[in-house]
Amino acid sequence: MEKDKLFTNKKRKSDKKKQNEKTKPSKEQIEEKNQKKNKAGWDNIINFTNELKNEKFEYYYKTQLSEYFKNEEEFQSFINKLKEKLPSVFRISRAHPFKKNFEKLITDENYINSLLGEKSNIVKVSKKILTNLPEWKDIVYNINIPRMELKKNSDLSKFHKFIQKSVDSGLISRQEAVSMIPPMLLNTKRGEKIFDMCAAPGSKTAQFLESFYENYNFLNKKEYLNDTGFVLANDFNAKRAYMMVHQLKRLNTAGMVVICHAAQLFPNIFLNGDIMKRVQYDKILADVPCSSDAVMRKLPHKWKNWNSKESYSLHNLQLQILKRGIGLLKVGGEIVYSTCSLNPIENEAVVAQVMREFSQDDELEILDVNNIFKGSDIKRHNGLMKWKIMIEDKNDRNKLLVINDINDPLYNEFSDIISSSAFPPNEDESKKFKLFNCNRFFPHDSDTSGFFITVIKKLKPISSQDKSNKINEKIERKRAFEFVNEKFESEFKWIYDYYGIDNDFPGEQLITFSDLGKKINFISKGVCDLLKGDKRNQLDLQNAGVKLFKKNKQKGDSDDFCHYRICQDGLMYLIPYMHKRLFYVDKEIFVEILTKKELNYNDIKDENLKNSLKEAKAGCVIFVHVKKKPESIDKADNKYLVENFIDAICCFNANIKVTTMINKEHEHVFNLKYNIIQ
Repeated sequence: MEKDKLFTNKKRKSDKKKQNEKTKPSKEQIEEKNQKKNKAGWDNIINFTNELKNEKFEYYYKTQLSEYFKNEEEFQSFINKLKEKLPSVFRISRAHPFKKNFEKLITDENYINSLLGEKSNIVKVSKKILTNLPEWKDIVYNINIPRMELKKNSDLSKFHKFIQKSVDSGLISRQEAVSMIPPMLLNTKRGEKIFDMCAAPGSKTAQFLESFYENYNFLNKKEYLNDTGFVLANDFNAKRAYMMVHQLKRLNTAGMVVICHAAQLFPNIFLNGDIMKRVQYDKILADVPCSSDAVMRKLPHKWKNWNSKESYSLHNLQLQILKRGIGLLKVGGEIVYSTCSLNPIENEAVVAQVMREFSQDDELEILDVNNIFKGSDIKRHNGLMKWKIMIEDKNDRNKLLVINDINDPLYNEFSDIISSSAFPPNEDESKKFKLFNCNRFFPHDSDTSGFFITVIKKLKPISSQDKSNKINEKIERKRAFEFVNEKFESEFKWIYDYYGIDNDFPGEQLITFSDLGKKINFISKGVCDLLKGDKRNQLDLQNAGVKLFKKNKQKGDSDDFCHYRICQDGLMYLIPYMHKRLFYVDKEIFVEILTKKELNYNDIKDENLKNSLKEAKAGCVIFVHVKKKPESIDKADNKYLVENFIDAICCFNANIKVTTMINKEHEHVFNLKYNIIQ
């Protein structure tokens, strides 16, 4: 009976397979379908602007932004550019060890053409210089095809796949050009405490982390002691915070902390419960929620739905977030306030109110950063010194009313929507506040989105009346993580013994978010100090650090079982402290295992390596690519590593063969490094 049932199932599968083969489209049909899809894609670019109109929007900004446009022609140029799709822009990660080689690849026309085939003349990759800051030079690139067209067009699929893999592996970040500027202006340095208040999706946070870990010498143990800073990435929305964790994991850095709080109510953190040790930040980014009408090039639905009320409804929240940020900033520190809105209600009005409240005695200064854009591809404009309060008539939504000041009878009608802080300061106040030092960027100037950025420096302590420092959550959460050396002592000891880890390895910087210790992350000294100091568990922690160990599922009761394997993500943090289960190999063997993904013992030509693997217990091993192999394992000290180390890869020794233990993202980087064609 069972045999008959098995036969029937096999017959069904066979019949289904034959049916699929009959209905499977021919190569000609697939090609025809692709051609239609491609044509639709290119036609979409041409027809994109047909329905993008909003007379009220145009009138509003022709009035508000009139000083930026010399004539009607220039204003129309601005409007027309808002109707065009954005070019694709990406940034090479400053901290990635393959950065320089990737720069050569992406600027090699022959290599790019090899990905494009017959369509090599369609795609152009060109450098885009956003500022004259040397540390951000030569890493931002513009692709002349809009992102969705890259994705849709089958002729460009190989090139698109290359870009996507490079994003997933942390080599590059896709990000709108002017959106990269706020972190650049903060000029962050390793060791600083950075707070990104509204961080999701995490692209700007990634820039801070890149600044921290550029040229980080993993083989120098002193680097670990000096890694005293951190980047705190916050978002109010738990789902967005989770997505941010996924994005930031690509960077494999120990100084990352992802949290979930309402930015305007962010709690004071007192280290070890000491009210004299309130955590203050060196640099803060307040890239606040906004109406996003400066990015209509990627949000075309805004044309149909635009109204002025959205800006007024966001104004108070934006103001609260900036005020809270200033309260958390240390004296001498800098905060960037930015939006992707064109509206002065969300921009200069917010900045002016903060200056009005907190800078009566010059406690704050709006910094002049104009010189940073000289010689770049980006044109900046001064901030507005005056603006109008305009809002839709309640009886006719297509009509805009102008409210002159808070004494205007019309204001009473809209006072529930329009805050008094939205009104412009007088001329003397505008000059005193230096609103002209605010920075505006328009789409038609540099083929970007629009953006607003202001850099504020805290010169003196804010007076005791400043309520921005008095916010403090009274919630005491259950700690979301455990320190491995405290909660998992036996596992901690096993890891040290199994991998021969030096006693000076900072084991107190190992944490786990699992009750069972399934994954173990390594955090920087700065993050460790922050988390240990947060005695009341004020931080709603989502993730921190880089994954270093992962628990294996045990099969049987063998004493030799490898309980934890090392993860490629955090491998470099462990290499200088590790003395067991390391196998030093030359380039030939290293490339061979990368190419084949597994090596049978019988195929290994190096007899010493083969015998060493046979003697080793089954479990995680590390292949280390070196310039010159050591005379003996005992002589492979830190000095030897510094002089000979080239690369390393996590593998699994399975008694008869060795297999790689890396994900497709790491595989992509290794393939590019060693010119392995897959």
